[in-house]
Amino acid sequence: MKKMFKLAVFAALIPILAFADDFWVGVFAKDTGFTGQSYTTSKSLSRLKTKIDNEWNKGYDLIDVSYGHDVWMALYATGTGYTQQAYTNRRDLKKFTQAVEAYRAKGFQLINIEYGAGEWFGIFAKGGKWKDIHFSYTRYFEDFEKQIIQKWKEGYMLVDVEAAEGYWAGIFAKNTGFTNESYDVVDEWKYVSSHIKKRWRDGYRIVNIEYTAGEWFLLFAQYPNPREELFANNEDIEDFRKTIRKYWKQGFYLVDLADGRD
Repeated sequence: MKKMFKLAVFAALIPILAFADDFWVGVFAKDTGFTGQSYTTSKSLSRLKTKIDNEWNKGYDLIDVSYGHDVWMALYATGTGYTQQAYTNRRDLKKFTQAVEAYRAKGFQLINIEYGAGEWFGIFAKGGKWKDIHFSYTRYFEDFEKQIIQKWKEGYMLVDVEAAEGYWAGIFAKNTGFTNESYDVVDEWKYVSSHIKKRWRDGYRIVNIEYTAGEWFLLFAQYPNPREELFANNEDIEDFRKTIRKYWKQGFYLVDLADGRD
């Protein structure tokens, strides 16, 4: 996309440490529209589903799921605007796509995807602001890039990415509120910070950080009004929990989860 907007950058950056093992990554932001937040962790997918149901009963909506360190982590919020939600998982991507279409026929839109422990996991919602949501996948990154460009030309924005089992999968939507979009692919985590700083200076904000096929896929967008945001990483889940609580106290919401390695 060629159109560019200059926005002031109000952002904080957490020092980045290189780890030999997997580590958790979180993107935090203000002015999200959320009114509350929670998260849960689970060792098994069956237990994850039970915890999701429990959070739904408390009035929270499921907004993101990530898998790492043999742990599923689910992120919730209130104030999303969703009126109804569902989730599904399939081991085969083609069967997952069929499930996506079945939910679409019932009025549910796919809002988030994750791959973990041999399962493709999808979050669905009714009542969200995104419109005309499309899910697609390709075998090669070059084809995925061509698809992104084509979707941009058609007025869509990329809102989530997942790479697993030799596939690149993406969710595209209209009415995202983004005025422009871009992405970077970075070989090593130690270079992620400089890429994000540059994008912040250019008026972009982080949409999605994803560890994909040994690389970091950084998805950025420009908003009509810039939001204050930061990102942080922790190797240990307990330290990551402390980080989440720390930034909650400062008025930030956790908006994106990832797990990867340097």
